[in-house]
Amino acid sequence: MVTPLSDEAATKRLRTGGEGPPEVAAPLLAAAPAGAVAPAAAAPSAASATAESSPTPTSSIAGGVSTTAGSPGAGVSSVSQQQQQQQPSPALESRNNSTVGVGLEGGTIPQELPALKVTFYELLIRQLRDDGFAAEAQSVAQQLHLQHTGHIEKDALFGTYSKSMKWAFAEKPPPGEWIPLECSPVPPLGPQEKVLDLDSLAASGAVAAASPITPLPISTLDQQPAVQGLGRRAPEIRLLYTSQHQQSCPCRAAAFSSDGRSCAAGFLDGSIKILDCARMRACAVSTEGPLARMRVTEEELTKPVTRVLHDHVLGITCLAFHPTNPTLFSGSLDKAVKIFDLTRPPGHKRAFSVLQDVHTVRCISIHPCGDFLLVGTAHQAVRYYDLQTLNCFTTFNQSDHHGGGVNDVRCTSDGRLFASGSSDGAIHIWDAVSHRIVNRLPKAHSASAVTSVRWSRNLRYLLSSGADGRHRLWDVRQGREIHCMGFGTRACDWSRAVFCAGERYVASSTSNTRLSDVSLFDAQTGSPVFMKLGMHTLPVHALEASPIDRTLITGCDDHKARYFSVEDRGGG
Repeated sequence: MVTPLSDEAATKRLRTGGEGPPEVAAPLLAAAPAGAVAPAAAAPSAASATAESSPTPTSSIAGGVSTTAGSPGAGVSSVSQQQQQQQPSPALESRNNSTVGVGLEGGTIPQELPALKVTFYELLIRQLRDDGFAAEAQSVAQQLHLQHTGHIEKDALFGTYSKSMKWAFAEKPPPGEWIPLECSPVPPLGPQEKVLDLDSLAASGAVAAASPITPLPISTLDQQPAVQGLGRRAPEIRLLYTSQHQQSCPCRAAAFSSDGRSCAAGFLDGSIKILDCARMRACAVSTEGPLARMRVTEEELTKPVTRVLHDHVLGITCLAFHPTNPTLFSGSLDKAVKIFDLTRPPGHKRAFSVLQDVHTVRCISIHPCGDFLLVGTAHQAVRYYDLQTLNCFTTFNQSDHHGGGVNDVRCTSDGRLFASGSSDGAIHIWDAVSHRIVNRLPKAHSASAVTSVRWSRNLRYLLSSGADGRHRLWDVRQGREIHCMGFGTRACDWSRAVFCAGERYVASSTSNTRLSDVSLFDAQTGSPVFMKLGMHTLPVHALEASPIDRTLITGCDDHKARYFSVEDRGGG
């Protein structure tokens, strides 16, 4: 606890000028006008000298009082003025009385300070010393009776400010200001794990600046040229399984579990299919290759569908698996997020919990810790749900909200940040702890709506898609665009893009009916590999990649969900 100065000590300091600031302790004689009377000790000799040298009357102005040298009243006037100057004036007396117990700026010194404030003043004093203001630091320390502490590091206060409080009192960073982002992937990258790393490729000179190759249909795979700049052939696309919906409803959402063992497909009638990935691969083996059978029973074809969920009254818009628990989250046009327990018997089709909103749910993403759920709706605010209490939160700063509905939201694997794309054309990168914006990309897709965002495995890059029909790769450490990928017209209703095959490729789809299929690009150069995979005849709404292998799942308007793999050919 800091003990303030006593009233007597403060009064003495102000009157004597001891250890006080110059503007408070300075005597009034320093501000006296020119021609003021000299001190009283020198007044008699000066008066006698004037009388001897000049017998004639002489007028002098002393402090605004007219006197005549040599007259009886002259000396009395001078001495009385000197005594008035030596005595404190009523204004000074009132000033001294009013400043008893005040600080440097005239504010009242509190009787005691909280421990957090004591720590703050210790940091402030150390920062003043580090910046060369030793006298000011000593003055503040004496005012607060604080001793110099050596355990505080140099520039500790400035470091704290620059890390966490730089934009605390501003609506947004200055235009063009980008805060570098450094995240740590969870789990850590393995020594043999292949991820997108453009820094190492640039250092080794593997990426060559060359014109993009002309993509060819999948029917001529054997004649495909090598992928430009990397010296490898285009990959082989293998269809492993197809699930057709009985009610002939388009598939609008798809998701993989974090372990890659299961995937889900959501349809326009509100139903959700859960599929087993190992069983789908087994079906592909039973129908292809030298050991394939000529006929496969209908039971074997439907065996990968482990359960069907149906609790929404309108179409499914988004799906997400819990990172650790056997739980599935679904969003729908019915403005609700429903939570399904996948450990229940297959006959249980209803959700055990519901999060009701007043806007259409467009996207969901679960925090890696599993305790929070991010929800994007047709409203401009990103929802943040606590899954323990089911309470909903959002940022308190209105300027951080999007200008339109939130189309996609994705959290980093370490849980520190999440990115959101909106119909206002902006990408916001948020601090997942404080729920404040860290960085903005205001016109990420030429002011068109941003429809999807994806983080790379090492969290250095962000892949976005927009209503301009283009897919862009961003370096989040610098806030710059690396690649721009896409075909056809620069106008569409929606588009999707995901990393696939160990982030070697980018798979994309749009609402463009002239494409009506999945396109494939090289993630390292942005060069096109396939304009069409040749598997779909209608636009592909749902597109998701497995987190553990080289497989993809798609949902199309032809009422089918397709599961296929992207395999490298020889020499890849």
